[in-house]
Amino acid sequence: MLPYFLVVLNFAIFIPASVLDIKYREVPLWYWYVGSKIGLVVSILAFSFYYPIKVLLIYYSISIFSVLGLLIAYLMGHMGAGDLWASIFLALSLPINPFGGFLPPILLTLLIASILELITRTILTVKDCRNMKLNKRCLSAAPIKARELLNNKKYRWYFAQNSTKNISIDEPHETIIEESNGNLNEIVWAQPGLPYILFILISLPISLIVSTII
Repeated sequence: MLPYFLVVLNFAIFIPASVLDIKYREVPLWYWYVGSKIGLVVSILAFSFYYPIKVLLIYYSISIFSVLGLLIAYLMGHMGAGDLWASIFLALSLPINPFGGFLPPILLTLLIASILELITRTILTVKDCRNMKLNKRCLSAAPIKARELLNNKKYRWYFAQNSTKNISIDEPHETIIEESNGNLNEIVWAQPGLPYILFILISLPISLIVSTII
């Protein structure tokens, strides 16, 4: 029963984390530190009854290696630490699909989550590009007036990519507005900060079902 409990544990961790991510765009890192340790201990206890230690090491290695892409994205500033830790938690707590299948759940989960995030981001940014000639930058960012980024709650979690003056930035859009010399009519290219943890939550049951079928 312990392997199935791990699935329940993942949902018990990811559901409140998704709520926090949507509401505050931040999940306390201690949440993932504690969760990862608990998940690792329980998963070792659960799967050691069914698999030899060498097989378990292979599954854990594949799961951890799957997080490498997110680690690179985090180091490049494209992803928050919470998103990375959420993936580490999943890799350590559920290295094997208890319902069957040979793929570690994190492989399909991150793939599906990334596709869903990319599609959602593209829909949002292309929608804001409707009043201008569409270009390739519209696939990842939207041209929005600084005034709108500052005052419109719709863009509360948008982050400036760079301004029309090609200022390279990493900070939230308020910094871009300050660097634009107070010209609130200036167009700023901004991208939505989407709750990636929510996409992981949505993708997890899909990946478990698909992996079982495969």
